[in-house]
This record gives sequence, C-alpha cells and structure tokens, in this order.
Amino acid sequence: MNILKSKTNIAKMCVLVVGIIALLFAPVFADPFTIIMLVRFMYFGLMTISFAFLASQLGLISLMVPSFYAIVAYFIAISHTRELMAMELAIPMAFLVSMSFAAVSGIMVNRTKAITFLLLTLVLSQLVHSLALSWISLTNGVDGLVGISFPEWLNIFSDRPDINEFYWAVIAFSITAGLVWLLTKSQYGLKLRGIRESESRMKALGYNTAMLKWSAFMIAAFVSSVGGLLYIYFMRMVTPEIVTLGASNQSLISSILGGINSVFAGPIIGTVIYLTLNLTLSGFISRYLILIGLLFLLVILFLPNGLISVLESNRIGRVINRMFIFRKKAGGDDDGKPSGSGS
Repeated sequence: MNILKSKTNIAKMCVLVVGIIALLFAPVFADPFTIIMLVRFMYFGLMTISFAFLASQLGLISLMVPSFYAIVAYFIAISHTRELMAMELAIPMAFLVSMSFAAVSGIMVNRTKAITFLLLTLVLSQLVHSLALSWISLTNGVDGLVGISFPEWLNIFSDRPDINEFYWAVIAFSITAGLVWLLTKSQYGLKLRGIRESESRMKALGYNTAMLKWSAFMIAAFVSSVGGLLYIYFMRMVTPEIVTLGASNQSLISSILGGINSVFAGPIIGTVIYLTLNLTLSGFISRYLILIGLLFLLVILFLPNGLISVLESNRIGRVINRMFIFRKKAGGDDDGKPSGSGS
C-alpha cells in the first residue's frame, strides 16, 4: 500500500510538472480565448483554494471568501478611477485594508463553530455586498467601476498585453498556491488538522488554538485577496456580483466537485470543470444550471470525496503500480509473486 501511495504521489508530481510546463508554453500554441480562460481558472481557482483551505484544515465553511476578493478589487478600482493614488501604492494599501477586515472578522468568527461560523460569515459577506451595492458615490452601485488598466511598468515578458498579463497571473498563482500547499504539509497544517479533529485535546496539549484558527483565517483571506488582485487587472472592471451569495456558492460547488479535502488539486479540478461547463452549457441551454446541479448531486452521492478521489483510488493506484514500479525480478511483482499470480 505504501508503494502504491508513493507511486501515486510521483504520478501527481509528474502531472503537476507537466501542467506547469504547459502553462509556460501556453501562449505559443494557445489562441487568445484559451489564454483568457486559463487566467480565469487561476483567479477563480485562488478563491476556491482559499475556501478549501479552511474547509479541509479546520472543517470550517466560510461564505465570506469573496469578500476579501472584492475588497482588493474595489480598492484598486476606486483608487484608479478616482485617481487617489498611484497603482504602486494602491496594491499594498488594498491588501492592508483587506487583511485588516480579515483580522477583525477573524476575532469574531473565532468564537463560533460549525453552523454558527457559516452563518456569521454569510452575514459579514452580505454586509460587504450591501456596501458595494448601496454606496453609489464610491462604488457606482450596480453599474460597478470600469476602465482599470494594467500597470505599464509590468510589461516585461512580451509586447502583447494578454501574454504579459498571463505570465504575471501564472507567477502570482503558482507562488500563492504553492505556499498554501507547503503550509498544509508542514507542522502548522498538522496542528490545524488536530484542531479539526479535537480542539479540546489540542488545548490540553498546550496549543493556542484560538491563534492558530485566527492565523488560518488570515491565510485564507490573503489567498482570496490575491485572486481579487488578478481579477481586477484582467477583467478591467468590478461589480457587486463578485461578492454575492452566488460567488460563495461557486467556491463551495467547485470545492466539492474537485474534492473539498484537497487544498490544491481538488479546487483546481473543480474550478476548471465548473467554469468550463458554465461557459459551454450557457451557450446552448437556458437552464444549464440544472445540469450543473445534477452533476453536483451525482458527485455528492457517488464520489463524496470529489473527483480527485478517482485519481487516488486503489484501482488507479494499481494501474500506476504496473506502469511505474520497477520489477524486482524479471516477470515478477514487487512482492516477489509472479505476474500471473492472483492477488
């Protein structure tokens, strides 16, 4: 079993390396529409990763993930359209405002659990949505803010704006997602999962569970904020739609489709499937959300751990075992049995 698991991990790493190489060379063979879709996968994927991080590590479902996404996007858009400050200053200030809101929110939600945590994050998310919708003099209400441009001093990869922006998205996405993945594999991630299993036991062992939960909330907010940064510079506009309950549902559905217990692969798979179906089906069927809902239902019923569980199943593991494990003996398996022997 350990051999199968290790070889499955090797296969995952190979897929990851191939995916990174494909992203780096995507502008060479991909058309502009594909480039746009890849960027969408990345900035929406970060919001889903933020959602899955809290869900998988602490077992907490946060519906205010889009709030931090929207705060960064709106702050940069307001700074640009009102000419309040240079973009070089607007970006760190946007993160400062977003993380300050996360710090205060994290203190409040740290005293709640399960359903009360979910409801409180829903209330806070709707508060941000109400401000974006009703503060017309600042946010322009339902019409949103348009006309945001990508900083010219960042045009260093290519003369084509879409390719240059694509590479910056790849860099921001890879660094952010990679750091989150490393955190989940560290002692910090182990402590968070310990809190998920038994917070009282972790307290008895001397861990400051309140600080650990608060820091995890801050990390999730930061990941979502990076997604908001990519969103505003590639969409060139922002409206209250990005912080509605539907945006939270998109993160929830994408996480469950891909695998809510996976912090990286599951959310990305779910985001790609959801956005692809949303785009393709909407062009042919008016009630396409029913089909997405049916797929969501089937995954919950038959693959409760998401589509990523198919790649991690024993059957896949045995296939990988046959493909990648070197035989100890010619014509024999790793346990010394001949190839034709029954298992």
